[in-house]
Amino acid sequence: MPRYSQEKIDEVRQATDLAELAAHYTALKRAGAVYSALCPFHAEKTPSFKIDPRLNRFYCFGCHTGGDAFHFLMKMENLSFPEAVEELARRAGVELPAAADRVAAPDGISRSALYEALQQAQKFYAGRLWAEEGAAARRYLAERGLDRRTAEDFGLGLAPAGWDALRRHLQGLGFGEQAAVQAGLIRPGRENGHFYDFFRDRLMVPISDAQNRVVAFGGRLLPGAEEGRGGKYINTGGTPLYTKGRLLFGLHRARPFIRAAGLTYLVEGYFDLISLAAAGVKEVVAALGTALTERQIKLLQGLTGRVLLLFDGDPAGREVPIKNLPAFLNADLEARVVSLPAGHDPDSFIRAFGAEALAELSAGAADIFEYWVERLKQTSPDSGGLPTQFQRLNTARALLAQLPDPAKRQLVRRRLADLLGVADSALAGASGPPSFHPPAEPAPAAAEPALPSMDGTALALLTFILTHPEAAGPVLSLGAAWWPDDPSRLLFDRLKAAFEAAGSLSPAAVQIDGLPAALGSLAARAIFEPRTLPPSQAEAAARNYLERLKTKWRRRRQGELSAAIARAQAAGDEAEIRRLQEEKKSLLNL
Repeated sequence: MPRYSQEKIDEVRQATDLAELAAHYTALKRAGAVYSALCPFHAEKTPSFKIDPRLNRFYCFGCHTGGDAFHFLMKMENLSFPEAVEELARRAGVELPAAADRVAAPDGISRSALYEALQQAQKFYAGRLWAEEGAAARRYLAERGLDRRTAEDFGLGLAPAGWDALRRHLQGLGFGEQAAVQAGLIRPGRENGHFYDFFRDRLMVPISDAQNRVVAFGGRLLPGAEEGRGGKYINTGGTPLYTKGRLLFGLHRARPFIRAAGLTYLVEGYFDLISLAAAGVKEVVAALGTALTERQIKLLQGLTGRVLLLFDGDPAGREVPIKNLPAFLNADLEARVVSLPAGHDPDSFIRAFGAEALAELSAGAADIFEYWVERLKQTSPDSGGLPTQFQRLNTARALLAQLPDPAKRQLVRRRLADLLGVADSALAGASGPPSFHPPAEPAPAAAEPALPSMDGTALALLTFILTHPEAAGPVLSLGAAWWPDDPSRLLFDRLKAAFEAAGSLSPAAVQIDGLPAALGSLAARAIFEPRTLPPSQAEAAARNYLERLKTKWRRRRQGELSAAIARAQAAGDEAEIRRLQEEKKSLLNL
């Protein structure tokens, strides 16, 4: 893996606005001198994620994760440190050394090469759409009411019908087969050394990440295409750059519109989103499936507190909100269901009736829980018999089993009991169909990482100088000789190095990579702690801490010397005894 100089890393860090970066993943609100938000790394109800824009650092007081822009992106996108440096450098326009501009993926192919291959594939597909061979695909788009401007805006294209047109194109650009395989663009054939294009004779939709980089594709079989070519839609499988369920389609373009509208429409597929956007409804994202993942729920939380579910009006589409009700209840997201007329999906509705009609329909959207109850009544109409009541009871218990929060489960249980006309205790039991399980007890709140055995005075002093960096000079200049030999020394040494390099201590410059989790958390959290003393008094307090540290060191050293003298006496080493006694005497003058 490439290593970048500290100067280059600092340049990238200084060129990166952490608040702007984090705003791609969670909704930030100004709270005094810092930004506050729901943590993008764990589910929570009350914002505990903080960013100090002056120091360009973040810390979550809920899951105790903190650091700078590199650490944020590493955790958010599962990147290595060099990969995070490269990505932030690309975003900030910082040029990196040419010899170290590629980071190896698991098989030795760089991530940058994969991004480049996907980008070139998108250009290739787009070119084919507007060539002579794209006539049928263009007619299909026109039938769906999508003009050239919309198609180009979304980067739509056409995968040729041949077996290896893209492979040969990429090869001509210098990409090897393994890079194209890793990117999900081609696949190895049955014969060794032979490869074929994964997408063939399909209308292509590029899938981009939050940074608007192409990471995958969806391909739709054109009407009238030969049978036996797979499903109507096929999608890129898992790659080093793309995991299904980790992103929302259209997020990068919808974000400003969602914030302006205060809500987001959630649809299922590509063309539902594209048709809505073409009609002027731009606050929309697609899940690329019907079951939302935890990551997608967190992305929605970061965008808005209100989600309008817009799925097909057929029976399958009406079941989607039912499937996702527990996820929305657990996430405390206000979710409402927009019920489309039978026979319509979002694409056909917006083309037939327009954006104003959708807005009117959305105004009457039902709360997802109320929608669930109504569906429960419709699917098990009251026949007055016990089997119907048992069916409802078991369905209600199945919902409760998916709510780990006891307080939330109790509130929902009471509402269900009232709606079903049964006693609250009837829903408290765990009986029901064998596939259902008793409600799981909630996981305990994330505990502060346990500190390894470390000197309390040393930890208090580290926290103090991180909170009052103007008082760090004497501590870092004199403290090395007296510092205890425990893990806290790692953080002390990093603070000392940062101080010596800059002539002052900036908590934003402290590197927490490789530190024990508790020390990294301490360093990240300390910058958000309020100052307890004005600058005029901070240095005196730091020197007081330092004196206590020196006293503890002297006592430890005296004990060590006494033990060493005893060993020298047992060995009859008079010269060693005299040397140790002199050192012990000199401690009294410190």
